[in-house]
Amino acid sequence: MNSYSAFAKLEEAVTRQVEFGGADSAIESAGRAILAILEPTVRQVVLELAQQAAHEMSAQLPDYEIDVVVAEGEPELRVRAVESTSEAAGSYEARLTLRLPDAVKEMVENAAAGTGDSVNSWVVKTLSSKAHVKQVGKIVTGTVDL
Repeated sequence: MNSYSAFAKLEEAVTRQVEFGGADSAIESAGRAILAILEPTVRQVVLELAQQAAHEMSAQLPDYEIDVVVAEGEPELRVRAVESTSEAAGSYEARLTLRLPDAVKEMVENAAAGTGDSVNSWVVKTLSSKAHVKQVGKIVTGTVDL
């Protein structure tokens, strides 16, 4: 992302507006002052937009981490693939179909979006973190504490 280009466009727009004021030195001075004040704000806005884009992309691409880094004074999006912790623990061999009330489904979707996971990944991670296996002799039992 290029904050210099964004600021150059703003500077051009302000300059055009100042030209409408004629050769008035007070208007030209005000235009320069406004630009000096706005430059850091424009750069901050560009950084915040990059962070929003990274967050939105992370929510849509659960197998990737998207970070914003500042390189040579400009924000850049860095994308890298990540291993899913649930896939590392084992392959997906079972399927479970649930019928949920709309309100519960919406809560699960919001929770998943909040962590940047797909609904399936969020459910697997949540259930895996709550599962306990107990073995007594040859008997193995498991529970999920919700």
